[in-house]
Amino acid sequence: MKIRIGFNSNSSFPHILGSGDKLASPPGVSVEIVDHVMKEIGYDVEFIRVPGLRVLKMLQENALDAAFLFSHSKEREEFGVYPAGIKDGDFEARLATLSYSIFKSENSPLTWDGKTFFNLERPIGANTGYSVVKILRSAGIEVEEAMSTQRNIKKLLNRRIDGLADQDVVVEAHLKQLKVSGIVKMEPPIVTKNYYLIFSHKFADEHKDDVEDIWQMIGENREAMTEELLPKYSLMLNQ
Repeated sequence: MKIRIGFNSNSSFPHILGSGDKLASPPGVSVEIVDHVMKEIGYDVEFIRVPGLRVLKMLQENALDAAFLFSHSKEREEFGVYPAGIKDGDFEARLATLSYSIFKSENSPLTWDGKTFFNLERPIGANTGYSVVKILRSAGIEVEEAMSTQRNIKKLLNRRIDGLADQDVVVEAHLKQLKVSGIVKMEPPIVTKNYYLIFSHKFADEHKDDVEDIWQMIGENREAMTEELLPKYSLMLNQ
């Protein structure tokens, strides 16, 4: 049976690689985990890449059966179904755990104590649709959105923003690939979040047992597969 699974058209190293609507080769750690689990359950996967907000809309409209990588929020429950256990603090069904941090120019006077910015004159940059945008704005911080991490890095280098809020591994991978120096990560992280494969309400209603089996298998395979796959992706950064 075929299952349509959507994910972001932006890269999120090492979990999602490449950009645009095509599947990269290799595609990313999370893509490989999802593909492996689906085949074990007996599904033929059709991967669909579109921008993040569009992924959620397609899931809500049942144009997709499942989607990833999405952190949990009450608002996102209208778009898709999350593992029930996360409400009780059970995060075993997660695909990945990622931290968001602030990056700045190394000579910038900007400081951050985990709650408040000091010497902040320009906006903080972040990717459109990322959950960190809401976190920062709810704290009264001006955020300027862009469509990709690479664009935000260029804006930071051109001093159009004072800092960049993004996933640690994504920014660090881009800096290495672009051979950019002079940008540093600030401590502590803004937030650390778990990310999931979620299902459309229609698919979850019609395939309850499969959905539970898929989440269980993700939990059982995540750590071993991530450990096995990461060296391959790390080598790509050194090429």
